[in-house]
Amino acid sequence: MLKTSTTVLFIGMLFAVLYSLAIIVSPQTFANSTLEARAETKLENIQDQGAAEAIVVQTRHMGVFALTTSIAMLFVLFIGFKKGQKWAWWAFLFVGGIAWLYGLVMQISEGDMMNLVGHVIGTALWLIGILLPIKAFFPKKA
Repeated sequence: MLKTSTTVLFIGMLFAVLYSLAIIVSPQTFANSTLEARAETKLENIQDQGAAEAIVVQTRHMGVFALTTSIAMLFVLFIGFKKGQKWAWWAFLFVGGIAWLYGLVMQISEGDMMNLVGHVIGTALWLIGILLPIKAFFPKKA
């Protein structure tokens, strides 16, 4: 199960990297999706161009932060998780939980369907990846 879950988490991390890169390359797309869901408007309808630019810059910053976190978790995956080290399982539990579950709850509450799909995929891969090997990380004591 550890090998399978490592593969699932690797796919999940690649998905996270691609999702992050998409946000970095095209922050307007993701910002518009959120603005439409929250405020029923688009970036081009915002009268204050400085405010619109700030939203784009913050969205890109979020993508960069997600990318760096994803890269760090790839190291955790191959240095610890793949070898069955408990600290790596806990790292995936907390980092993945904060990132994917927070995003999932926010996207559901906002009604942002484009970002919701990404968070559902990421959350599903994360959950499968950490729950499949739970017996390998926490075996029952005799």
